[in-house]
Amino acid sequence: MADQPDESDLPHKPQFASAPGQARKTATVEDSLAAAEELKPMVGQARRKARERRAALAKWGKMALPPEER
Repeated sequence: MADQPDESDLPHKPQFASAPGQARKTATVEDSLAAAEELKPMVGQARRKARERRAALAKWGKMALPPEER
């Protein structure tokens, strides 16, 4: 790892021509914390939904699922 040059000062070079804004440089700590704060409520909702789904499956079996998920 020490042999690799530091590329942090180089201009951004997109990985794919169709997505020039993708994979920009590493986010700052502040950006990362802001993103985590924004996503935190969604994590709780997803966990709650999964818990309810597992409880319904345990109680009713496969018939607890909507027809498209059976």
